[in-house]
Amino acid sequence: MAKINFADQLVKYRKRRGMTQETLAGMLNVTPQAVSKWEKGSYPDGDLLPQIAAALDVSLDVLFGLRPEEQTDPIKLITEAIQAMPETDRAEYCMHLFYAITSAYSNIQSSDFRYPKRLLRETYAQLKTDQELALARLNEDMQYFCFLRIPPDGLNSYAQITDRLLQFFRLLSRRETLQILYFFAATEHNHLWSTKQIAKHLEFSEHMTEEVLGELDRFGAIWELKVDSGGESVYGYTHSIPLEAILVLGTSFINYLQYVDPNVEYWNKGAFKPERRQTNGK
Repeated sequence: MAKINFADQLVKYRKRRGMTQETLAGMLNVTPQAVSKWEKGSYPDGDLLPQIAAALDVSLDVLFGLRPEEQTDPIKLITEAIQAMPETDRAEYCMHLFYAITSAYSNIQSSDFRYPKRLLRETYAQLKTDQELALARLNEDMQYFCFLRIPPDGLNSYAQITDRLLQFFRLLSRRETLQILYFFAATEHNHLWSTKQIAKHLEFSEHMTEEVLGELDRFGAIWELKVDSGGESVYGYTHSIPLEAILVLGTSFINYLQYVDPNVEYWNKGAFKPERRQTNGK
């Protein structure tokens, strides 16, 4: 461990606190010249050390380099915690973190927002304010967290009603589409399938299978490759996170909501803004 100089530490924490030498000197009832000398290598009287540490909001151990500074940046703390833990533990940690974030919006004065230990029903946590929406499902069989920051012009400034969006939902409304998507989503990364293989596996006609595959390809849910020999097409899945999230959220919506814990609502206006209708001549 590199040797840490007291003078350097004094300068570092004084500047971090936004203090001049004169400001620190006034807090300690010493002259600015005394502070200047300390920062050039001399040492204050021992009786002043606790006062210096208190003024700089740092412990004496840290000030003298006897132990590392405690990290107070929450984002860095979370980042380091996730990087340090086994990959198998990260999902549970994130769910507990997101639950705490949702709970923190409430007016309940608590420093201990713990994830519920026993969930006997379909259980959600939800947040709705004028600035954000969040929804989490807490049950062990499926856990997720969805957070939306509401734009100033409302969610419909992004999620607009278009012909392409309507075509997309019509495509998803077909059972055959969902079965093909579920089939692809269960495959390994970059695994390719022909129309004939998919049709045989799902017991579909090749014509119908080819029709649905073409639609999914146009929306970018799957990708098509032409094989040189014979010109046959093979298809791979894009493993699109938004698409898979839509399927999960759709299931939650039709079950929604049997039980909410917690339910935080501080909103005065809807997440969508009324559309402006143009009148003739304007």
